[in-house]
Amino acid sequence: MTASITLIGDNLAQYQPSFQAWLTTQALDATHTVLSNQQDTFDVWRYDLSTPIEDGKYDSLRLALLALADDTKIDHILQTSQPLLSEPGLAVFDMDSTLIKAEVMDELAVEMGIGEQISAVTASAMRGEIDFTQSFVQRLSLLNGLSSDVMDSVYQRIQPMDGIAVLMKVLNHFGWKTAILSGGFTYFAERVQQDYDFTEVHANVLEIESGTLTGKHLGPIVDAKRKQLLLKELSEKYEVPFAQTIACGDGANDLLMLNDAALGVALHAKPIVRQQAPCPLSHTGLNGILYLLGLSSDEITTIVG
Repeated sequence: MTASITLIGDNLAQYQPSFQAWLTTQALDATHTVLSNQQDTFDVWRYDLSTPIEDGKYDSLRLALLALADDTKIDHILQTSQPLLSEPGLAVFDMDSTLIKAEVMDELAVEMGIGEQISAVTASAMRGEIDFTQSFVQRLSLLNGLSSDVMDSVYQRIQPMDGIAVLMKVLNHFGWKTAILSGGFTYFAERVQQDYDFTEVHANVLEIESGTLTGKHLGPIVDAKRKQLLLKELSEKYEVPFAQTIACGDGANDLLMLNDAALGVALHAKPIVRQQAPCPLSHTGLNGILYLLGLSSDEITTIVG
């Protein structure tokens, strides 16, 4: 495909002359297609560029579009590749603050009465300020003695991310393989898997003895490098070329897989991730990924009913 820029936001018809003028200053020619419909609460316009992006210009163009997004509060998403839904594919997702509107470690810490203490460390790790693995071990150790009985009620109060049901219905409709690659815990990831029909789960295993968390984990920690490796292993397992892969996450520990996938979507991401990930998406939920795959709102509605 040629490169494209997808705008997602409010009142795009009013913004269109300004954006068209910006394209002209960049010596870029494009035709646009409206992907949203009148029932949507936001607008989605896709600009397909007929002008090739010169070698070395991609990064500067992406950063210029990110600056426009920050100024206008409209997503400006540059793509140089687009997986085809009609072909076999693989989509992998972070869980905490990506598939669900919570950080599970923080929620468990609330049950221990140390929620604020843990959430501050979690936020720092997700911003890339401290090492994820070290902070994970440190935070988990503070949960020593917590009853495992609280985990069901914790899951019940966690809200799913907007658009997750629509996205998963469409991906499953096309027979795509899907996986949760989470720095959180298998108990919660497997619940999400069951609720939304993911193919498989890779997450951290809590050590539980006599119904109590020990503050330790079993097996390897699912950190940034492991997520990157799992993306590669799963693409080989399912014989899916990297051109047919999607990765989605929000934290610094997702950056490696986001930059490896053909479509790397940073959803409501931390500042460092917005700066470094290929496709920062902030104006919609997970359903926004479907527009980056070229679907219109009418086509999405036809599939999900």
